[in-house]
Amino acid sequence: MFERTVLESTPDHAEHYHTLIHLADLLNDRFKLEGSKEDLDEVIALRRTALESFAPDDPQSQTNLLQLDDCLYERFRRDDAIADLEEIVSLRRVLLERTPTLNRCKPLLNLANSLHERFQKRGLVEDIDEAIILARTLSELYPPEHPEYAQS
Repeated sequence: MFERTVLESTPDHAEHYHTLIHLADLLNDRFKLEGSKEDLDEVIALRRTALESFAPDDPQSQTNLLQLDDCLYERFRRDDAIADLEEIVSLRRVLLERTPTLNRCKPLLNLANSLHERFQKRGLVEDIDEAIILARTLSELYPPEHPEYAQS
């Protein structure tokens, strides 16, 4: 916790977000090894804080969003917390918006999957309707022979 105290005391430093991301990466590695919920919670908090330092068009922002999405999904799978799923859906919408049209296969699929999961939890018809629309879009844009299809 000493490291986190030091980091939080210098948020105006130009490279502060790099330090936050590095600490998040280290904690994530330890989480993968030991499975500590506290580590995962701290990784999520650090990634959220780091995101505030990025401009939306910064490539690091996209990477950090993807990593935050992964961590939230891991916590959702463990804890089944609907708040995490809500944030995942929001993040995946942002990721889809920021992804170039030619590379949208995986973001479309991920958003459709999270909407389907939210439908299963909450039973809202608009979630399954949107998931179906996204799946149709996916099948139209990326037929099985398309290179992006294999990556999804």
